[in-house]
Amino acid sequence: MLYILYEHSILIFSGQLAINYWEVILNFTLYSLLFYTNANLLLPRFYARSKYIQYILSLVILSLLFAALKYAINVSILPALTNEVLRSAPANSLFWAQVIYRGIYFISLSFGYWFATNTIQLERQKRVQEQKLRLAEQSLMQSELTFLKSQINPHFLFNTLNFLYAQAYPHSEETAKGILLLSDIMRYALKEEEHDGKVMLESEIKHLKNYIDINQLRFNNKLQIQYEVLGSVQFMMILPLVLITFVENCFKHGDLFDPDNPLVIQLKMTENRLSFFTRNKKRTGPKEKTTGIGLINTQKRLDLAYPNRYSLDVHDEQDYFMYKLAIDL
Repeated sequence: MLYILYEHSILIFSGQLAINYWEVILNFTLYSLLFYTNANLLLPRFYARSKYIQYILSLVILSLLFAALKYAINVSILPALTNEVLRSAPANSLFWAQVIYRGIYFISLSFGYWFATNTIQLERQKRVQEQKLRLAEQSLMQSELTFLKSQINPHFLFNTLNFLYAQAYPHSEETAKGILLLSDIMRYALKEEEHDGKVMLESEIKHLKNYIDINQLRFNNKLQIQYEVLGSVQFMMILPLVLITFVENCFKHGDLFDPDNPLVIQLKMTENRLSFFTRNKKRTGPKEKTTGIGLINTQKRLDLAYPNRYSLDVHDEQDYFMYKLAIDL
């Protein structure tokens, strides 16, 4: 539409042309068909795939079809619609010269249009790929840094914890128990996955229990926690260190000292479907600073390991916070 206005405004202002609207509409509809057929159909399908012979043949057919339609418009359609045809008659050689000129002109424009849009699209794809590469490099650097930070010799760590356990047991059974629980927690966190990046569900549940027990030791067993496991969990496997994220958030942000509102942690197995539920009363007073990275990372791991096989509902109420996780193992 802008091009039509541009072209006719120049001719009108120069006093060389009056406007016949039927002629403008029909001719520029035909020009646009020629333009977009070449730009959006022939060039992508043949020229872009190096099928040059097929492209030339298709362009010839398109040009002949354009000339035939141009002839039909001027011979049959326009005379039936209006008596003020401004273009030359089809018998005139000037008419066919105009047909050839207009055909070449709009085909040339469509070439420029296609090359421009194709170049822009390739540039966008290049930028997207470069951005993905930069993100991958940043992720790799972060992974390497994390790996370097974690280079504590496991044997040294566990041997030291065992030594501390042996030294502490004669003096304080509670302290020795805490060291043993810490040893189990660290061992589970550092050990390799058993199969396909997963571990036995029983091991994950034991890890949760150890985490709860060591926190009870910290607070002299004054934490109000209702923890239960329902159903058979044997022979089931799960992504490691997934459930612990939700429990850690409960301990981090919850009020666990109210007997009337204990922390509820429930794990239920129904055939192959795991349902995990936590509910805690919110802690009043100053809030502990959090980034939410742990939950975000957990969701990404779930997306990768259980695509379309899990659901996670987060309920943030005025006084309570709840997680509902369901996974088809």
